[in-house]
Amino acid sequence: MLLELNIENFAIIENMKIEFDRGLNVLTGETGSGKSIIIDSLGLVLGARANKEIIKHGESYAYIEAIFSCYNDNIKKLLKEYGFDIGELIVISKKIKIDGPTVTRINNRAITTQLLSRIASKLIDIFAQHETISLMDNKNQLNLIDSFSGENHKNLLSQLELLVSKINSLKKKYEDNKNLEINKEREINLLQYQIKEIDEANLTEYDDNELTEDYNRYNNMTDAIIKLSEAKSIISSSYENSNIEDILDRVILNVSEVLKNNKDLKNISDELEDIRYRMTDISSELQRYIDSLDIDEEKLNYLQRRLDLVNSIKSKYGNNIKEIQKFYDKSSDRLEFLLNYDKKLTELELQIRNLEKEANSVAAKITENRINTAKFVEKRVTEEIQELNIPDAKFKIEIDEKPLGSDGKDKIEFLISPNKGQHLMPMASVASGGEMSRIMLGFKSIIAEKDNIPTLVFDEIDTGISGSTAQIVGQKIKKLSTGRQIIVISHLPQIVALADTHYAINKNTVNEKTLSTITKLNSEERVKELARLIGGSKISQSTLITAKEMIGDEINGQS
Repeated sequence: MLLELNIENFAIIENMKIEFDRGLNVLTGETGSGKSIIIDSLGLVLGARANKEIIKHGESYAYIEAIFSCYNDNIKKLLKEYGFDIGELIVISKKIKIDGPTVTRINNRAITTQLLSRIASKLIDIFAQHETISLMDNKNQLNLIDSFSGENHKNLLSQLELLVSKINSLKKKYEDNKNLEINKEREINLLQYQIKEIDEANLTEYDDNELTEDYNRYNNMTDAIIKLSEAKSIISSSYENSNIEDILDRVILNVSEVLKNNKDLKNISDELEDIRYRMTDISSELQRYIDSLDIDEEKLNYLQRRLDLVNSIKSKYGNNIKEIQKFYDKSSDRLEFLLNYDKKLTELELQIRNLEKEANSVAAKITENRINTAKFVEKRVTEEIQELNIPDAKFKIEIDEKPLGSDGKDKIEFLISPNKGQHLMPMASVASGGEMSRIMLGFKSIIAEKDNIPTLVFDEIDTGISGSTAQIVGQKIKKLSTGRQIIVISHLPQIVALADTHYAINKNTVNEKTLSTITKLNSEERVKELARLIGGSKISQSTLITAKEMIGDEINGQS
């Protein structure tokens, strides 16, 4: 269950800590006090999209943390599957920064929204007012029936989605190629020319880089001979009346004269001698290399022609040999298809028919599951809404056939007759706001029972109801809280009086700032808050007595 909710810098909440209890937890407060903000913050930490505008004015971040107890085997299994350490608590947090990314964590480990959604759906289910609107949508009705249909049904849906994706891809390919007849010959001629041009070029890896290097080397050989000959002349030939070898000889002679009387120069003298011999060797090596250079005009012309051809091929079909090969393979496949046009189209048609046959078989199993599930849901929802003071209600799920799609061949419509003698009509056109709230409560009751969800949250579930109906709805919620934790935002005394734990939310102005706070009420405070809901802002003695009696009746009823 949800043990604790911590909220920082969220809308008008500066710092709020709520410790929830087992059973029925009720939140009350004036309009605008921040009741729905608390539920919104819970929705955000559990995967709803975060908007930076919710960060409290003047702050750099908002932080929400929800702490759950971990005792459900389904939850433990899921956490183990994703490599989480399994302890007594599950801590889910979300930090929304003005100047940075939003980060969500479970037990201090960053996770994706998709994984968070899978885990959160096992922990808690939040019902908000907009869900009654979503229940009127046929697609959502279909999804709801599918959610009741078991794991095998989900696997069939995944299988069908993959099959339909393949069928649509092949149909597109078929349509794209079916109208090729007019331009087929022109495309064949172009492809044959392109393939032949690449074939005749006989490209290899050498042509990518080494060809250019070889061309540059041959093309610059004359310049190389001139520069190397000049370098050799500087060393040993007459070059501007001087050369390095003569200069070194003079240096060595001078040092040798001094060496006769100064042995300290022995190392320098030896080094100069070594340099002199090395310069002679270098001069000889340069000459040998110069002699080996041969300006091969024929080779140079060949490299020039080869480089022009390779660059031409690259400019048309790819920047390198690998890209050109990809183009070649793709063009070859396309040419092979066009040359066998009629046969290929026939093969595509056969593939599509076979896949459609398989998809229709899977869709038939999905339909069968939905029909069986619909019977169960019809019966249970009828029972639930009749218990919720719509005694003559009839509920039916109509399943019609539609063209095959990724979700099957079924169109689902929820039909309802709220009153005796009234025809079954689409729920969207018949049910009132109060009836929709009760129908949704009925669905939530069945879902919670099926999925063993430990915590249910209801935001304004009492919309459009009052009087004895409110009392019945309250008793239904109270009954649900026997086996799980329920958190309810309500303004109806009949529901609030049934709370096991009651929280009051208030909006105050502090230092010219509007802040929302929450208080866990004791017995006396509960009576006063309930009296406010009964009689308004002016609490009279009679409303206090009524409130005390309502709470007392509930306590006595439980004992």
